[in-house]
Parts: sequence; C-alpha cells; structure tokens
Amino acid sequence: MGQAANQIVSEIEAARTDLDRDLDAFEADLGRELNWKRQFRRHPWLVLGCVVVVGLIVTKLVRF
Repeated sequence: MGQAANQIVSEIEAARTDLDRDLDAFEADLGRELNWKRQFRRHPWLVLGCVVVVGLIVTKLVRF
C-alpha cells in the first residue's frame, strides 16, 4: 500500500511540474503577444486604427 501511495504522490508532483512549465510558457507567449511594439511592427494599420478609436472614445467621455 505504501508503494502505491508513493507512486501517486510522484505522479502528482510530475503533473504539477508539467503544469508549472506550461504556465510559464503561456505567460511568456502572452507577454510577447501583448507587447504593443511587436504588434505595431506586425500590424501597423490595425494598431493605429485602435489608437484613433480609443482616442475618440476618451475625448467623448472627457467632454461634458
């Protein structure tokens, strides 16, 4: 019975290690994708359009 428990504990630890590695990789990928400079290099017109739209929204909200 003790050997089976040790095997389960080792499987849980392995799963945790895999999950940590996957989450770290996901965080790195997300950081790269949310980098506005990188997005501007890849999609300059889309980024400029978003900036214009956000600017219009902010000016409409600020005006009384």
